[in-house]
Amino acid sequence: MIAQADDSLGFITNLKDLKEKFTKQNPEWLIDLRRQSLERFKALGLPTLRDEEWKYTPLSPLTKKRFSFPKEKKATGLKSLENYLKGAEINLVFINGHFVKEHSHLQQLPKGITIKNLSEALSENQADLKAYFEKYSAQQDNPFTALNQACFIEGAYIKIERKTVLEPLIHIIHLTDGKEEDIVSFPRSLLILGSSAEAKVCESHISLNQSSYLVNALTDIFMEADSKLIYTKAQKESLNAFHIGMTRIWQEKDSQLNSFSLSAGSVLTRNNLLITLNGEGISSILNGLYALTGTQLVDNHTAVDHRAPNCTSRQLYKGILHNQSRGVFNGKIFVQREAQLTNAYQLNKNILLSKGCQVDTKPQLEIFADDVKCTHGATIGQLDEDQIFYLRSRCITKTDAVKMLSRGFIEDILNEIPNASIREKLEKLLQPVLAVIS
Repeated sequence: MIAQADDSLGFITNLKDLKEKFTKQNPEWLIDLRRQSLERFKALGLPTLRDEEWKYTPLSPLTKKRFSFPKEKKATGLKSLENYLKGAEINLVFINGHFVKEHSHLQQLPKGITIKNLSEALSENQADLKAYFEKYSAQQDNPFTALNQACFIEGAYIKIERKTVLEPLIHIIHLTDGKEEDIVSFPRSLLILGSSAEAKVCESHISLNQSSYLVNALTDIFMEADSKLIYTKAQKESLNAFHIGMTRIWQEKDSQLNSFSLSAGSVLTRNNLLITLNGEGISSILNGLYALTGTQLVDNHTAVDHRAPNCTSRQLYKGILHNQSRGVFNGKIFVQREAQLTNAYQLNKNILLSKGCQVDTKPQLEIFADDVKCTHGATIGQLDEDQIFYLRSRCITKTDAVKMLSRGFIEDILNEIPNASIREKLEKLLQPVLAVIS
């Protein structure tokens, strides 16, 4: 079990305080999983710039901090989020890593839908949790995924039964209210779609102020045959916060995924996205947007693993950068020997608005099949000077012209999201970023 912090865990000060809590509340299999995950983290250690997968993401600002687990949940600050939360949706609200039932909207759920806090599901849906928690080999974990599995306290458990079509949007809100400085939280979400089920899910990580904290998030999504999912992860954390997340999506035969990732907050963000296409006829759309200013750094790492024939994946990530910000994109497409007739596409496009910003992009293909159609590419550039000149000739200031063209670049990919409610929420999160672009 979790004993005490060692050198590799020095940035978390009160990790040992969880030992008694987990021992009392968790089943034996989960205690063992936590122990194995912590051992895995210690064996891997924190990544450094010498690690190929982390060569552009310095963690030294994070390791200089001393984070601690937050106190009990405090339902504060939701007044500021009323416009963002409103709507006839199903909401799960977590504040500082703790589930807040009184501010969540889980009443009168449609038939075929199960939504619970993970701590509740551990006592009522334990067989499900055990099967899905053990789906991924520990050897696949990166250090922060292993740390989340060792330390998560609460999270979302969502199960959509077979042939259930859910119309309302499920919105998972992870809020850090900033009342406590230098806290750490480990959000854990598990989403299961039965065969021929359909759902729309938005998972938001947001903050009310500019406090310092660490979020280490893990979301696992399992899509059975013929299921359909629209999934969005939106991140607008404090500009003094650190966000490190892993999203793993497992797709079975003929399932359809339309996913979107937004990164517009935190001083350092690392998004890991792993998609496994484990059956024929699968379709995956993976789009993303990062809008950065100041000294923000966002590192997007994606991996699409084609394991079966006749599957399609489409990936478009766009970045718009300002001031001294830095964007990183590393996208990998794996086509296994059995995955004949794969059609895979990947593109990363970036606009630099200042001389001081920087982009490192590395799209990759690893193909072991011989009958495939796979392409990848990347572009880095500035706004079109002719377009700026044209707008200025129409009595539009240069600042407004840049904002108009930047908004066009952003809205082009936001319009790919096939859900108006999700688009509206993302536009609200982007407003503070767009306000400083000039």
